[in-house]
Amino acid sequence: MAAGWMVTIGVPKDDGKLRYVTYAVAIADAAEAVKASLAASAGEAAISNSELREADLKGLGLRAGELVTIYDDRIDPLISRTWRPDTG
Repeated sequence: MAAGWMVTIGVPKDDGKLRYVTYAVAIADAAEAVKASLAASAGEAAISNSELREADLKGLGLRAGELVTIYDDRIDPLISRTWRPDTG
């Protein structure tokens, strides 16, 4: 069973094209991982790419519920700060 997911988001640019952002998300449920990624990025389309094991998440320094940007075609984020969805 997955401990998390790698999620790619399509974020619309002003020129009508998409830019892509990939997150490592420490949420075991794929649908919830996609929702958290969409909330973090203001994107409009997402796909869960692959499962992440507990060891993968630990290697990235993620705790349950957090996510970190792995790839963003505008910047070189690896490894940027983690983000925790508002569960309140």
